Amino acid sequence: MNRRTILFIALVIILAFTLYEELSLRRYLFKQHSYILAGSLPNFLAALLMSITYQLIKPSAENKAIFRSIIAIVSGLILYEIAQLFMPNMVFDFGDVIASILGCSFAYLLIYFINKQFPA
Repeated sequence: MNRRTILFIALVIILAFTLYEELSLRRYLFKQHSYILAGSLPNFLAALLMSITYQLIKPSAENKAIFRSIIAIVSGLILYEIAQLFMPNMVFDFGDVIASILGCSFAYLLIYFINKQFPA
């Protein structure tokens, strides 16, 4: 297996979990009063999805390029969260900012280890 195949498999697994999260897990978490987790998990998953999708579209084995792309993604997610302050019916949530940062950090580590295990 090559790096691209592993990234694609990771993307499919994350997409499947996102679907499960949106269809049933999120409702369950809200019923269990886990509001922070239920509200911020989509941001964590969005960061993972964007990061891995970007690596599939524009693959890079250089840690510097991967880091720059992750920083761009997390910056965009944080800017979107800040923009919600000025949108009607939208809410700024600091937990979403933290979840975006954690999601991108996890994505960076995942991509880093995949690149280490499957060199070009």
